[in-house]
Amino acid sequence: MYQALVFVHLVGVVIMAVAHGVSIFAAFRVRRETDPTVVAAILGMSKSAVLLLYVGFLLLAVGGFGAAWQSGVLLAPWAIASYVVLIVVISVMYSVATGYYVRLRTLASGDGVEPVDAVTLQAALVTRRPELLAVVGTSGLLVLLWLMVVRPT
Repeated sequence: MYQALVFVHLVGVVIMAVAHGVSIFAAFRVRRETDPTVVAAILGMSKSAVLLLYVGFLLLAVGGFGAAWQSGVLLAPWAIASYVVLIVVISVMYSVATGYYVRLRTLASGDGVEPVDAVTLQAALVTRRPELLAVVGTSGLLVLLWLMVVRPT
């Protein structure tokens, strides 16, 4: 059972990595666009990837907690540290990205009554959020990998 749970955990990690790849590509790519229709399409692709990310996260969590429980390390210091890192990374990424990208999607697609304000959209696209998200996500992943491999006490 332990090996099956580790497999589920790793499948979740791969799905999350693929989904994050799409989202981070979109985050960097959308800043170079001037056509609101293209911006909306790129952001729509990213939104679809985020839905897949949640599936990956669910598999990662179920497999990870199950494997930790099965092997008796659920409350080991390195495991607890990994939970904390995961919660911090998810919290930071959610707070930095969600409201901003929801606003961009609204600006790019308009509200259905008013035309898209291309000037406001272009001003909103000038941001360093993609860099911040990439640094937080990559750092978190590296810390989690280190915790799982080294298992410090």
